[in-house]
Amino acid sequence: MRVLIDTNALINLLDPRTPKNLADRMKGLLEDIDQTNGKLIIPAQVVGEYISGAGPAGQAILKGLLKNRRIEVGDFDHVAATECALMEKVAHATGNKRAPLARDAIWQKVKVDRQIVAIAKVHKVDLIVSSDGDIPKLAEAVHIRCVAVKDLPLPEWAKQVCIEEVLTVPVRAVEIREQAPRRMNLARATPPVADEGEAG
Repeated sequence: MRVLIDTNALINLLDPRTPKNLADRMKGLLEDIDQTNGKLIIPAQVVGEYISGAGPAGQAILKGLLKNRRIEVGDFDHVAATECALMEKVAHATGNKRAPLARDAIWQKVKVDRQIVAIAKVHKVDLIVSSDGDIPKLAEAVHIRCVAVKDLPLPEWAKQVCIEEVLTVPVRAVEIREQAPRRMNLARATPPVADEGEAG
């Protein structure tokens, strides 16, 4: 199994503040890659973007991660550049150089996202993990499956933990207040006063 991740997925993998639900899915992905003797591809652009926004602690964690034999940095070399050029050529043929993205998409981002997808194609990945709105569209155009972190399967051990947490949560008694019966205001109508001229 060969998987490429974008910056958002890398943050979900490394940032200790990541919600447990997402962190567990990324850990499960790494386990699947290891069990299948696969590779996790991290594009050089993603590494650079992560380092530029991470503090010293985050950079140290990344450095340790990159020592893992299952992880490889994907460079934008001449082969990836050729793939990217082919993608651009197809887009220009549609009359929209940003295709399949919208015409108003930020051009610099389009170029970087295309480079990431081109790296994925060169490395023959089975899956791209990205929470970005544009990368899935670019991946689909070159027939590469792409999913968001939240859509990755939750590993069995994480499911078991969730069940145990639910079972250990004390059940709070629901207080039911007995409502007093509503009283209808049926005030009797005051009888009309007789006219003095009619009296007698």
